[in-house]
Amino acid sequence: MEIAVLPTPRVNWKMNLFIIWLSQFLAMVGFGCCMPFIPLLLKENLHIDDPNVRGVYTSIYYLASMLSLCVATSVWGVLADRFGRKLMLLRASYAAALFYPLLAFAPNFWVLASIRFVCSFFSGTVNPAQTLLIATSPSEKHGWVLGVLSTAVSSGNMLGYLLGGLLVDRFGYTCAFVTCGAIYLTSAILVHIFARDDFSVALAKKQRAKSPHKFKDVATPAVIWLLVMFLLVGVSTRLIQPYMALLVERVQAERAAFYTGIVSSASSLGGFFSGLCLGWLCDRFAPRKLLLPLLIIGGIFTAAMAYSTNIAMLIITKFVAAFAGGGIKPVLQLMLTKITRPELRGTYFGWSGSVNTAGGIVCSFLGGSVIWLTDVRGVYMAAALILIIMIPLMIPTVRAIKKEFVVDPDATAKDLKKE
Repeated sequence: MEIAVLPTPRVNWKMNLFIIWLSQFLAMVGFGCCMPFIPLLLKENLHIDDPNVRGVYTSIYYLASMLSLCVATSVWGVLADRFGRKLMLLRASYAAALFYPLLAFAPNFWVLASIRFVCSFFSGTVNPAQTLLIATSPSEKHGWVLGVLSTAVSSGNMLGYLLGGLLVDRFGYTCAFVTCGAIYLTSAILVHIFARDDFSVALAKKQRAKSPHKFKDVATPAVIWLLVMFLLVGVSTRLIQPYMALLVERVQAERAAFYTGIVSSASSLGGFFSGLCLGWLCDRFAPRKLLLPLLIIGGIFTAAMAYSTNIAMLIITKFVAAFAGGGIKPVLQLMLTKITRPELRGTYFGWSGSVNTAGGIVCSFLGGSVIWLTDVRGVYMAAALILIIMIPLMIPTVRAIKKEFVVDPDATAKDLKKE
């Protein structure tokens, strides 16, 4: 496979990493202020008391979000390759600042779900942030960059969950959701003023005219297998995401909102350390060699969460599962960069984001069905099983990647040896 490398202006990638890290940290603080508490908001604000019914409504709410985001991510990814990566990050950040606070004022569930649908289409900051950083950083630092960015997501969520739990506990849901919007606005302004993009619209247009890309040439076997893996990890991760509050309520009934924030923070702490460790390891070892232990540990400890008998056990198992699970998607993302062309990274990252989100669509149906037929613990067992299923699928994925691996012209002998 031949790569056409676009000449680009110089960007201080370290400064860009710092600015985008800070912006995503703030964005995730905002996100964490409101998202874990939707099942409790349904009970307190919209008076949906039955836990099984709330489980079904929660699934419908997340289905609306996933359907919208699944379509939007690919659309925005293609536009990023045409008009620039920074523009897409700004669009997502400003949209989140506008729409998230509106959720607190929804008079009924269907308005709530409709607002979330619109919000998901225009927001979603992580994918454009990843694309912008990969496009403006040296190839030998991609593992480190993705790992460091994942620490922003994890640590931001951690603080956001704690802040959201305190705000909900003391001041109610409206305060938490409005705070979310204000923090997203701060993140957007930071990117607007300080972040840099090395993208040239004229140069990208010239490149497309010179070397048009057919779908069959872009969607290679290795790309398809990786997209399957992104889909499955999306199902596993998003299957349990909406139901943490219900599991905490099952284990620790009193002050469920507060303890949901604590457990979610433990999850984010695990993801934070995962980003640091795996970002360092990915630049020293082939990412595919790290995937197997991550899947095994993630599967075991996700299952262990289902059998937690007290809040302390739930916190510990969630931490370890998040440490392993937090590294799976960045490792897959880095594997994708090894077989794809730089000028199409926005498109490829859009695809990976869309199929990962499609996993959320699957589990919006699957999660509601499982929780209706069993209980919330059954959802966690199903998520663990999916991670275990991914292990044998590594065989055809790795074989295809080895065949399509693209040698970076700037790669050193050490870089080639690790692959």
